[in-house]
Amino acid sequence: MLSEKFLKRGITLIEIVMAMLIMASVMIPVASIMGYGGRATVKDARRIAAIQLLEKTMRVLLQEDFAAIPTGNSLQASFGNVVLGNITSDAGTVYTVSLDSEFISPAKFAFNGVNVNSPTFKTDEPAAEDFMTSETLSLNNCVKQVRITVRWMEQQTTPVEIAVISYRADFTRRTG
Repeated sequence: MLSEKFLKRGITLIEIVMAMLIMASVMIPVASIMGYGGRATVKDARRIAAIQLLEKTMRVLLQEDFAAIPTGNSLQASFGNVVLGNITSDAGTVYTVSLDSEFISPAKFAFNGVNVNSPTFKTDEPAAEDFMTSETLSLNNCVKQVRITVRWMEQQTTPVEIAVISYRADFTRRTG
């Protein structure tokens, strides 16, 4: 009997309008968050592209001959296979790639030599007497610190910069 009363009652237009207003008040903020997420995804894609460009440039730079790597700050002239300067991505973002390079001189290395010619020398278990006295090797103009920097603009006003540092050595020019 009670269920027949509710079946005959139905839903009024006011209840439908109220339900639509409640649903709209919940869905509009959700839709705006989804739009912001799309913009954040594009921003992340620009950063990922910059990181990939940075890694690629450093990888190519470290394969260049030591003598071919110029020294200086904010170098943007390409050399060898290394592309520097303004690079436009497929998405239209302009990245500026620059190189800072300087000699670390003298570079000093301390080490203990190993007497591998000893008749008792074991490669898996060297004894304490197999090690020689401490030595220091000094290298002049044979190590360069290289820093690659990638810059771009976010939203046409905010400059963004990422950088990576590595070292390139030329041990054929050692002295000492």
